[in-house]
Amino acid sequence: MEDAFLAQLRCPIDPTREATLARDEQRLVCSKCAAHFPIKQGLPVLVPDEVELPSGLRELSQLPCQRRANRRKNAD
Repeated sequence: MEDAFLAQLRCPIDPTREATLARDEQRLVCSKCAAHFPIKQGLPVLVPDEVELPSGLRELSQLPCQRRANRRKNAD
């Protein structure tokens, strides 16, 4: 995966689509919440169902970006 391509990618879980992704061996890591996305056959799999959550978290709703989005939604 080329660096120019990687620089264009954003975390699909981040509601604001501001979080960048960094390569870490055979996966991409979100710069904000540390969620991991696999790279299969050289292509990133940016599907929330394929995400590996940071240790200690069991579901997407526990990620910091999701909690912030839910707070904003409830405030409206």
